[in-house]
Amino acid sequence: MTDVLALIGLAPDDALRLAFLATVFFAVCLAVYGVSALWSSSSAVRRRMGVDVGVAQGAKARTESLSYLDEATRVSPVISPIVRRLMPTDMTKISLLRRRLVCAGYYRPSAVGFYYAARIGLAVLFVILFAFAAPIISTRIPDHMIPVLGLVGAAISFYFPDLWIARRTRSLQMQYREGFPDALDLLVVCVEAGLSLDAAINRVGQEIGHAHPALAENFAMMALELRAGESRADALRNLAERMGIDEVRSMVTLLLQSEELGTSVADALRLYADDMRTMRMLRAETKAHALPVKLALPLGFFVFPTMLIVILLPVMIRIYRLILYR
Repeated sequence: MTDVLALIGLAPDDALRLAFLATVFFAVCLAVYGVSALWSSSSAVRRRMGVDVGVAQGAKARTESLSYLDEATRVSPVISPIVRRLMPTDMTKISLLRRRLVCAGYYRPSAVGFYYAARIGLAVLFVILFAFAAPIISTRIPDHMIPVLGLVGAAISFYFPDLWIARRTRSLQMQYREGFPDALDLLVVCVEAGLSLDAAINRVGQEIGHAHPALAENFAMMALELRAGESRADALRNLAERMGIDEVRSMVTLLLQSEELGTSVADALRLYADDMRTMRMLRAETKAHALPVKLALPLGFFVFPTMLIVILLPVMIRIYRLILYR
């Protein structure tokens, strides 16, 4: 055992101290889990015992508010009580989070539970790993920096799902902007060929899947909403909310106004498709114009010194030889 500890760089006293801290940590986790389980069971009993109308209405409201929280129990039976305690019960906050997850491409209702479980699980995992790595880190950095490093790492682990959602949302929106003009062109062709707007949307969702799968998924979901009986206006607004880009919001407004005023949908879509192609070309030109500025820094720090060495090194060697043999 002593040889193993010496191999990983731990003294016997440090190993005992680390084992004691790990035992205390897991004991606290088990205590929190037990108290949460008891509190959940007692709350369930009180809800079943309520017989008056006020208690029944309150239980109904709580059930509606906690419908998203029930998804957290499917994540893990160990951390589900902790997740349920830390998840908000306000439907406004849950709706805002649900909208963020939908914009990031997570459409399942269980995404809310997985989001909070990921935040708690990553933070707990970092604490466990940091507890094992702290004795090794303490030999290389000052002791007063270890708690600061642990707090910063735990905060980053806790908020990492938010960073991931923001990054994925930006990536999807970039894909939407790149493929939306092509989808509009297909939509114009389908409408001018005689298809209704609902059938054209369904057809576009089927045809554009190979080139732009994320965009095709949103059009397919809109087609399913229309097939399920959703009104066209609500389905278009839901499409704009899922994609979260101004181009789709403008198209939805254009289609709704064309339907209300009785104007030609095909003409409106054709003009809007031309504008979208022009905007995509302008974005490409803007990126091309910004490319020399972005290349100046790597050229100055990497390419130019290398070229300077390649050009001047033979000259410096020749001068050195002339001076040496003179």
